[in-house]
Amino acid sequence: MFRRAPLPPPPPPAHLRDWPDREALLAERAAAMTELQRRGLSVVRMLRLWSLGLGAGMGWVLFSLGLGHFEDRTADYITGLVELVLGVIVMVPAVIGAGFGVARDRTARERLDAWAGLAPDPRNDHRLRAGARSGVWLGMSVALCVVGLGLALTGGGRPDSAGLGEVAYLVGIGVIALVIGVLGAIRALLHQRWAGHVLSPAPERGRGGAHR
Repeated sequence: MFRRAPLPPPPPPAHLRDWPDREALLAERAAAMTELQRRGLSVVRMLRLWSLGLGAGMGWVLFSLGLGHFEDRTADYITGLVELVLGVIVMVPAVIGAGFGVARDRTARERLDAWAGLAPDPRNDHRLRAGARSGVWLGMSVALCVVGLGLALTGGGRPDSAGLGEVAYLVGIGVIALVIGVLGAIRALLHQRWAGHVLSPAPERGRGGAHR
């Protein structure tokens, strides 16, 4: 079973810090923050988030099929019950995985804040803003939200003749897509907010060098 590499550790306590000079401190700070930021907005991280949505969607498909069986009086209720149970079993790991992902993101942000608080480093901090990557995350996530909302509204607006399983399928898939999109959008927006409030401002270029 594949395991994720551990996050870079937080900075050592004040009494254990033994950097020989400021340059060594800033070098280790930049390395840790770059790795933490890269993992938070990587393509792999987005694919992992979307794969959780795909897993939840597959479970919901099974659950919806099970609901459809119970609508038909001539259907095999045993098969319907099995599909309901299998649907829940498939969805549970996706939900747990999303919870662990949120907790891991919180830990990463806390460590980013801890490293950022050691010392200002305008020269390197501008590279951590990752405006393009966070923009891609935000754009893809908003698109997924739109698709999810459209599916949910389509399912909710089905005529009365539509079966419960069919309506549940469309609404459930739409809600799952919407939730995954919202999680991705929140990640991008939180990163942009963090970059604006925590990172050192980029040095201004001019005749007098960096100044405020």
